Amino acid sequence: MGLSKLLFSSRYLQNGAGYLSRRLLASEAGHSPCESGGQKESAKSAINAKAAVCGVYVADGRFELTSFGQEVEAGSNKLTQHLNVLGPEFKVGQAVVVTDVGEYEAVALASFGPKDAGEDELEGLHEGRENIRWGIGAGYKVLNPYGFAEKQMYYDVGQYRDATGEAFTLAEWKFDKFRHHPPLPPAGHLSIDSDEGQKGIIRGQAQNWARYLSDMPANKMTPTDVAQEAIDVLCPLGVKVTAHDKHWIEANNMQAFLTVARGSCEPPIFLECEYKGLDSGNVILMAAKGVTFDSGGLCLKKPSDMIENRGSMAGAACALGAIRALAELKEKVNVTLVVPLCENMISGQCMKVGDIVPALNGVNIQIEDTDMEGRLMMADALVYGQARYRPYIVVDVATLTHGIKMATGGGCYGCFANKEWLWDCAKRAGALSGDRPWRFPLWEYYKRQIVDDPSVDLRNRGSGKATPCIGAAFLQQFVCTDWLHFDITGVGKLAHDPPPYLCSKRMSGRPTRALTHTLINIATHEECRAKSH
Repeated sequence: MGLSKLLFSSRYLQNGAGYLSRRLLASEAGHSPCESGGQKESAKSAINAKAAVCGVYVADGRFELTSFGQEVEAGSNKLTQHLNVLGPEFKVGQAVVVTDVGEYEAVALASFGPKDAGEDELEGLHEGRENIRWGIGAGYKVLNPYGFAEKQMYYDVGQYRDATGEAFTLAEWKFDKFRHHPPLPPAGHLSIDSDEGQKGIIRGQAQNWARYLSDMPANKMTPTDVAQEAIDVLCPLGVKVTAHDKHWIEANNMQAFLTVARGSCEPPIFLECEYKGLDSGNVILMAAKGVTFDSGGLCLKKPSDMIENRGSMAGAACALGAIRALAELKEKVNVTLVVPLCENMISGQCMKVGDIVPALNGVNIQIEDTDMEGRLMMADALVYGQARYRPYIVVDVATLTHGIKMATGGGCYGCFANKEWLWDCAKRAGALSGDRPWRFPLWEYYKRQIVDDPSVDLRNRGSGKATPCIGAAFLQQFVCTDWLHFDITGVGKLAHDPPPYLCSKRMSGRPTRALTHTLINIATHEECRAKSH
């Protein structure tokens, strides 16, 4: 049976919206329609076939092929004919397959939405770019079940080539580290001759690395393994990477960090990564939480909650990915990253509820909840990083609280800023990358809830219920400069309802691209301000 019989024939589209709706539902669910055993065998014949993903815009109330789509149909009017029968159900994030179009065995028509879509201030999103990402992701998913070799798949570059590069790279990523037979096919073909397109691919690759780091099982991505990955990937890019062992951590008196780490047999690591895009100039300090597995300690998590907590180091993964992107893009900015890496486990040596430990700056912290370990580690990292590098800006990234996921439903990540211009930098980065932050308050109201016990300086849980705000208030006690805090719990772990260009039930690597843009925006803002003076 030939491929043209396996994929639905173009004549079926002419039956109208009823069939189209059923086809779209199958596409969105990630299933190939009417896939019988014989058809599965026939799909193998697609290995040497040629396929394409073409964008479809809406302009003046009508569907319109992109210039790439017009090249693909090459004189046959087949794609244009199908545009005439697409109903109003054909929206962003959906794609349909058309067979035997010129030299292509199959073409996925993917909705790119309105042609004039730009930035929507109310949504906090550049819809034109995000629509292209959704379209590329949907087109890839609808063709993928048929077994095309990715080197034979061609993609529409669309109106925003940076977004196309990102979507192509993200959509085709697969977690296949432990898969032997059969091997998954290599990456596909995307012809982008512009600098913006190549930058998009680099940012997508950086996020994919973050996805890989987060998705690896905890026994295969220990603190030592994370440090080795950072050395192997970042050092060839010119980033200085230093991995400190437990003896160094003890010598530097990081008692809060060691308190978390001592419950595990895996030795802790304190990682430093220095990227210098400028010969001189101020440094942006990044601090990231690197808990490679979080059991909750004595305040044990439920098994259902524990399953994805190999991703409790998603903050570290995103920060490392951002450093990689900056280095590959050769951005003009100086960024230093500090990452405390350890496991939060149970043993005869683990921290206990009620224990009091000193942070690196001498502040005494009472441990009220062993499952709020990230802030203890981050406290020492923030104090050390500021004392060592004297930064003018501090940015920290952590899967700090489950409350942020409850508040946002995973649609965005929490952002806390003690300066308005820093929030503006983060908001613009989110709009451009499609990975949006939402600002939460940094009020004295929340600080009072962690310092209201006269017997101790600080409590790690506090008396209130707004856990994201209390967590941010805790970290603020260890920052003495302009500061931006990202709480990424809702977006950084397993993707439960992802856009089409990300895999469901796999780690998302978010918000690596947004973090990269944020750091560039901060550096650009400071450069402009310096020139104006």
